Amino acid sequence: MEVKAPGLELFLHEMIPLARAMGVRIEVSDENKLVLTAPIEPNRNSLNTAFGGSLVALATLAGYGVMWELMRRDKDERAEWKIVVKDSKTAYRKPVLGELRAICERPTKAALEEFKSALQRYGKAKLKLRAAVVEKGSVAVDFQAAFVVSR
Repeated sequence: MEVKAPGLELFLHEMIPLARAMGVRIEVSDENKLVLTAPIEPNRNSLNTAFGGSLVALATLAGYGVMWELMRRDKDERAEWKIVVKDSKTAYRKPVLGELRAICERPTKAALEEFKSALQRYGKAKLKLRAAVVEKGSVAVDFQAAFVVSR
């Protein structure tokens, strides 16, 4: 299991200032998932629970991170890919009282093959990802997004 992805964490902190302000860290990056964490203190609201904007931001960053790592593995290193969120849906299930922890599962092989085929053919492709913000083993936030990659 690969535990850290320093290239991704550095990229997030330098290119997406919100990630640094939130205190985002990579807990796990392996073949199955990407797990991001953030401390509660800079991400709390007036009720001393996690701010909803921070929760959706962390889930979005987890999905973005999966896409970023996927494109970094692309064999055409000269290509400059742009990654954007096309649409997303968030369901808040319960408040988060402690550390924020977002888990984004890697796409299935079939979804990945379809994505790569479209990307090669059209220079642009969409991939749907799911993430969850989890606290004490229970899902607090469900997140789904479609990420688009283009040149």
